[in-house]
Parts: sequence; C-alpha cells; structure tokens
Amino acid sequence: MKIKSRITLGYAAIATILILGICVAIYEFTMRDRVQQFEHRLLVKAVSVSQALRTRGITDEMMNSLNRNSASSLQDKSILVLDADGKQRYMFDDEPTQPLHINSPEIVKLAAAHNISYISPDIRSAVVYKDNSSIKPHIIIVAALDKDRILWMSQLRTILILSFIGFVVIFLIAGYFLAQNVVSSISALTNKLTQISSEAFSARLTVGKEKDELQELAVTINNLLDRLQSSFDTQRRFISNASHELTTPLAAISSQLDVALQKDRTKEEYKKVFLSVKDDVKRLVLLLRSILEIAKASGSVGGIDLSKVRIDELLMRIPVEMKKISQLYDVKLNFEDFPENDGYYILYGNEALLYSALRNIIHNACKFSKDKCAYVSLTYTYQNIVVEVKDNGPGISPEELQNLFQPFFRGHKYENTMMIHGTGLGLALAHRIIELHKGDIYVESVVGEGSTFSVFLPVDSTKTYKKTKDSLTQ
Repeated sequence: MKIKSRITLGYAAIATILILGICVAIYEFTMRDRVQQFEHRLLVKAVSVSQALRTRGITDEMMNSLNRNSASSLQDKSILVLDADGKQRYMFDDEPTQPLHINSPEIVKLAAAHNISYISPDIRSAVVYKDNSSIKPHIIIVAALDKDRILWMSQLRTILILSFIGFVVIFLIAGYFLAQNVVSSISALTNKLTQISSEAFSARLTVGKEKDELQELAVTINNLLDRLQSSFDTQRRFISNASHELTTPLAAISSQLDVALQKDRTKEEYKKVFLSVKDDVKRLVLLLRSILEIAKASGSVGGIDLSKVRIDELLMRIPVEMKKISQLYDVKLNFEDFPENDGYYILYGNEALLYSALRNIIHNACKFSKDKCAYVSLTYTYQNIVVEVKDNGPGISPEELQNLFQPFFRGHKYENTMMIHGTGLGLALAHRIIELHKGDIYVESVVGEGSTFSVFLPVDSTKTYKKTKDSLTQ
C-alpha cells in the first residue's frame, strides 16, 4: 500500500472513530434526557391522582372522567391504585389500551419501594408512587407510552447516521488531499535528491516557509549535503595535491638517473647523483608516511585501538626524537603545575596517533624557529589537558591562518619559508588526530614574533573512550 493510501485511511479511521463516539454520546444523552422528562410527567400524574383520591366524596366515575379528560397528554395510559395490602382500589385504562397487569410478587416489591420507574411488559414507561400522607397509605402506578420520544429518537437516529456517513466522506476527501500534499512534498524532495550527484553536488533542496517537519528534513539534508560536499572537495584537493607531490620527487629521481646514464661519469659525480636521489627518496618516504597516517586518522575513534595514555610521558619522548631529526633542534619542556591527582594527565586514546600529532606540531616549531627551539608547556584544568607549543619563528599572517590545517598548505610569505623542506601534511594530520580525540587546537601568531599552538584534550572524554573501548573488546 502506498504512503498516500495509508495516510488517507489512517486519517479517515481516526476521524471515523471520533465522529462515531460523538454520535453515540449525543444519542445516549438525548435518550436519557427524554426518559427523565417523561418519567417526571408520569410522577406528576401519580401525585395528582393521589391528591384526587384524598378528596372527600369523589367516586370512581368522577376519577374516570377526570383521567379521561386530563390535559396531561399522556397516551395509552394506565392508572392502578393499590392499598398497603396489595389490593386493587382503583384502575383506569385508556381505550383501547390493554389493562396494566401486575402479579403478587411485583405488588410486594413495589409496595416496599418509593418512586420507582420501570418498563412494563407492553413496553410502556411506568412509575410507582407510594403515598404515605393519608391515613391509609396506598401505591399509585402510572404507565403510558412515550410516542413523541419514540418518533424523536427515530428521527435523531436517522440524522446521526446520515451525518456520520457525510462526515466520513468529508474526512476521506480531506484526508486524500492532505495525503496528496504530503506525498507531493516528499516526491519533490525525492526528485530533487535524484538530481544530486558527485558531478552536480552544489544543488540543494528547496526549504519552504512553513515551519514543519518537511522543512526540518530539508534543512537536515542540506546540512548533510554541505558536509559531504566539503568532504568531497577536500578529498579532490588532497588527491590532486598528493598526485603532484608524489610526481615531483619521482620525476626528479627519474631525470637525475637519466642524465647520469647518458655517459660515463667519475666516482664523485655518481656519488653526487646518489646523494641527490637519496634526498628525493627521503622526501618521498616522508610524504608517503604522512599520507598513510592521515588515512589512518581519517576514520572514527571506534576503529582504532584505545588505551590509557599519559601526556607528560608522551611529551618527554619528543626531545630525543627531534635530536634524531637534527642536532640543531631543541625542545624545552615546562611541567611546573603538576596536579595532585595523576589522573588528570591520563586519557583514553591512541598513543601512536597522539604522539604523531604532538611530534608534528613540535617539529614544525623547531623547523621554523629562528633558534630551532620549541618551548612546550603542559597544564591542566578540570576539563582539559592543555599543551602549548611556542616558537620564535617568522609568524603566520591572518590570511594563511585560515588554511593552516589544510593538507599540503605551506606558508611562503615571510623569510623564504618555502626553502624549508616539508610536505604540508604535518599540521593537517595533527588537526585531524586531535579532532578524533574530541579535542581542539588553536593558533595565535604575530608576524615577526612567532606562533603559539594550544592543544586542548578533554579529560572527561575518558568516559566516552572507555565505553567505546569496552564495546570493542566485547
């Protein structure tokens, strides 16, 4: 069954139940009201008969004449008067109404009651009135047929049935157009989505003016498309830049080898070529390693190995690593404010990735600093572990700060920074790893004075990582 039919039938079913309940309630309340009104009329007649019986000198003929010419407008009425012993004292029946018959058990039951209403065997309404005001108490039973109520309820029943059918038809039609409106909006969204592809990713869904669920759906889909487009654009740029960066050292290696093989050369010339090729190979290895690390850090935290990591111990390993890269590099660590609880320096994460991120930031500071020194400080708050890395390099312009964490981006405006070897992937990799660990990285830089990188890793994120780790080990 299509969604339009389901919406129409569901809407009509709810409306049918609602209208049916209203019709039943109207009929029931009207019936009760009419019955109560008629019983009141019967009771008034019984009281008037009781008063007439207490009148001195009144005979049965006078009572018959009074009841026959009564203005009570009771139809097919019967009046039965019994004494306290159940003996009949007076009886009157309209012609051609059948007499009101009551057997002995009913007489005993009625005599003990007071003002009881019931339905007689011939479907007439009746009331029992017990008069104790006179010297000889007696029971008066008045029965009559409420033809007006029967006719009125029949007409009301017909009106309610026709109204019920009419409302159901109206709600079916309204439900159809409502479903048509909803389905047409969904179909428009579906048709628009089918037109969006990787080649035409800039198209977006039309957001209506009405604040409804369809507008929220369209906004959510548009936000998803924005994120996907940004991801695709980043991927395209990364592939394009990676292809260029990989091609350059390979082309240099190939050209140098071709030139070296064109003629016989001396031992010193071959050694010079080999050293140049070795530099290009090192650059190529560094580039490939960075690309593989970015690919590894491009997943989710659920896809990597998690363990307890002490940030202070991680940082103390980096100075030795920098000395291996260059004897000129120096890293000065500052751990002055140690917390009383060592747990503030421990979080759940991937040790290799965190080490790679911090190493890349510190290596970048050493490489661009004038004295080849990076100043690293470790502090903490109740929510975050904070690692600050300062250098006294050329600084970064505000324009370059916007693209600082883009893959293959390298600043080149100040002091010939392009002469410093690099792949442009270190900071991009560090940024991605820190994001993967639910952290943040901020940069403050003044041109000519240096830069400060601040890394915030949340302490309370250990609960999240612990839960993820437990789910992976189950």
